[in-house]
Amino acid sequence: MDIEILKQAVQDSRDGITISEVRDGGNPLIFVNPAFERMTGYAFEEITNVDCRYLQNGDRDQPAIAAIRHAIAAGEYCLVTLRNYRRDGTMFWNELSLSPIFDRNGRVTNFIGIQKDVTARVLIEERLMGENRSLGLAAENLASLAMKDGLTGIYNRRFFDTQLEIQEKIALRTKAELTLIMVDIDHFKEFNTQYGHPGGDAVLRTVARSLNESFTRASDFVARYGGEEFAILSTGLSVDNARRFGEALCARIRNLKIPHARAPRGFLTISAGYAVQSYNDSDLPAALVERADKALYLAKSRGRDQCAGEA
Repeated sequence: MDIEILKQAVQDSRDGITISEVRDGGNPLIFVNPAFERMTGYAFEEITNVDCRYLQNGDRDQPAIAAIRHAIAAGEYCLVTLRNYRRDGTMFWNELSLSPIFDRNGRVTNFIGIQKDVTARVLIEERLMGENRSLGLAAENLASLAMKDGLTGIYNRRFFDTQLEIQEKIALRTKAELTLIMVDIDHFKEFNTQYGHPGGDAVLRTVARSLNESFTRASDFVARYGGEEFAILSTGLSVDNARRFGEALCARIRNLKIPHARAPRGFLTISAGYAVQSYNDSDLPAALVERADKALYLAKSRGRDQCAGEA
C-alpha cells in the first residue's frame, strides 16, 4: 500500500493515534496525530519525547493503569478505559487500545495506541447501573449497549428491549402498571415509492422527533422498533389516559400536514395501538408487546389514522 495513503489515513483519523517508544526510563510518545491533540488540548511539540503520565494528572490509582503497566512489561495487547485529563484540567474517559510493535528479532520496540473519548457512553452506563443495580444488571452488558438509532437519533430496538425488561421487573416488584403504545406510519411503502428513500428517511426523522417531543417525563421514552414502526413505553397511565394520549399522537402527526399523494387524505398519518398491563408473577414478558401489536393491527384494520386499544 502507498505509504502516503497510510500517512493521510492516520492524520485524518477521528480517533487519537499515538506511538510510544520502549525505553528503560519509560515509554515516551514519539508521535501523536491531530485528533489526539484535539482530544487532549496538548500540542505535538509539548508532549512528544516525554512520558505520557501527565494525562493522568496525578489520578494514577486506577485499575486500568495497572493493566497498561502489565501489558507493556509483557509486550502484550490491552484494551482499557481510564480517566485522562486535558491540558485545561478537565477529565474525560479514554478508551485506549494498546498494541506492541516488534522488530525483526521479535523484540518490542514501540506501542501504538488508539484513543477514543467515550465520556458520554461511560456517563450513560454509570447512570443506568446506578438506577438498576438492584436488578443485577451486569456492567459488561451495558458497555456493549448501542442505544440510539442511527437514522432518527432516538432510542433503538435493542435499548427498548433492555428497558422493557428492566421496567417489567420494577413493575413486578412494585405492582405497578406499564403502558405500551405501538405506532406505525400509514402507507409508508407508498410514500417511499412516491418520494424516494431520501424522502422516506426525512419523514422517519420528522415523525421520530415529533413523537419524542411529546414526552416530558424521564421515565417515558420513544424507540424506533423497526422500519416505520415506533414503540412508546410509559408508566402510570390509566387505560383512558393511554387512549387519549394515543389519539393526541395521531393528531400531532396529522397536523404536521406532510404531503402524501398516495394516501387517502393526501397527507401523512399514523396508526397507534395501546395496551396497559398490571404486573404479577404470572405475566409473560412478551404479553405487553403482543397486546399492543394486536391493538395496532385493529387500528389499521379500521381505516388507519386512529388509535385503538384491545378489542
